[in-house]
Amino acid sequence: MKFDVEDDPDPIDIGFLETQIRREASDAMALGDEAELAIFVRENGKIIAGVSGWTWGDGCELQSLWVEPSHRGRWLGPRLLAAAEAEAAARGCTQTVHFTYDFQARRLYEWAGYELVGRVEGFPAGADVLWYRKRLKQPLDGGAEGAPTTESQEPGNGGGSGR
Repeated sequence: MKFDVEDDPDPIDIGFLETQIRREASDAMALGDEAELAIFVRENGKIIAGVSGWTWGDGCELQSLWVEPSHRGRWLGPRLLAAAEAEAAARGCTQTVHFTYDFQARRLYEWAGYELVGRVEGFPAGADVLWYRKRLKQPLDGGAEGAPTTESQEPGNGGGSGR
């Protein structure tokens, strides 16, 4: 038996680990398989913003939210969050969680109704890691609740999120 430390692992090997964990979790919880969730905003074929994560059972984790710096302040971050929440609710999710850092779009998540449920101070040094949760309403008409309708000052900076 050999332990190999790798600082640039093959994505196939990482995928193998994630598949095994997902398979065992699905078997243990009987909630079905995880389903990827991604929404992209493209301009001239180039991604200028997006959000990604997954749903599993009645939960959703949003892992990445990013807006190209030159497109921030146009409500893309809040609109992406609202669209992801609407899709998660349509899939039967009752809550969503998001992991981010205190120097990222904290104001955006709090403005959008996310509750801070966890914090690890000094991770990494000079920053805090934050864990947010939002309880979702089930869709009544299929529309994204909470989507901004004005071009006033966008909360947060819409940049980066998480890992």
